[in-house]
Amino acid sequence: MDLSTSTNICAFQRGRSRLPVEFSIETCAKAGYKVLDINFCMAMNPESPLRGQEWKEYIRSIGDLANRFGIRFNQSHLPYYDVDKEKGTDKAALMKELIRRSLIGTAMLGARWAVTHPFTVYGAGHDLSVSRQANLDYYGKHAELARSLGIGIALENDFEYLSDPRQRIYCANVYELIELCDAFHDPEHIGVCYDFGHANLTGGFHRQNLNAIGNRLKAIHVQDNHGKEDEHLLPFFGSIDWPDAMRGLAESSYDGDLTFEIQEFGRYLPQDLKHLAVENSIIVGKRLISLFEEAKNAH
Repeated sequence: MDLSTSTNICAFQRGRSRLPVEFSIETCAKAGYKVLDINFCMAMNPESPLRGQEWKEYIRSIGDLANRFGIRFNQSHLPYYDVDKEKGTDKAALMKELIRRSLIGTAMLGARWAVTHPFTVYGAGHDLSVSRQANLDYYGKHAELARSLGIGIALENDFEYLSDPRQRIYCANVYELIELCDAFHDPEHIGVCYDFGHANLTGGFHRQNLNAIGNRLKAIHVQDNHGKEDEHLLPFFGSIDWPDAMRGLAESSYDGDLTFEIQEFGRYLPQDLKHLAVENSIIVGKRLISLFEEAKNAH
């Protein structure tokens, strides 16, 4: 198991402006990372080069930079939007194109899995079979492209807010996610990304969840919170029982990398101190991998 982190680890600042992915790659490499998750959510920024005509050249430049630092990409995160609410809009057309570009970019950078979120058809109320079919129809088209590129799409477990308005969210329950994943009948190209922070917002149960997901597990998002909000903190800064979570991961026979998604942890650090969040993440990541290895050997 290698330690990895999303390139969004250095992206967030006060306000809505974002630091460039090149800064994150360089900062992570200097701190000791050899594996990164390329976060294509940067395409959601109106100023992103991924929206321009030279988007392929931009992705190649990211790959060249990573190569200079000896970095490989293990997975990506696709841009996302409310697929049901935005249906038929100009935004939906733009987002579909950005997702297409991000899937191509995932393959260009040598990553194997592209992570994305299932969506909910809110108008169907509690009839989640409507959401299931809508996700099959929508992601089926993206899966065709992924298959042609030799990559896969990993569907991520979601979460439900406990505060009002309380809405049922499709795939906040991992058994719905498992059912959706299996309904594609393509385990080589459709899998699961397990987000520990999201699961903590639905009660935890990491060992049960991971054992149920089993060999469908292709990617993970390692982040912490206090069980009330999706805080994206460094592990041990929230309420997750990480020794127990790593036991669950070991029991699932997961053979991928340990990938952080902790963009909020260092949000308010000045740019010249962002490296502190990155360096701390490596220390914590090594401890988590040690817990995983201990549990794997015991199992």
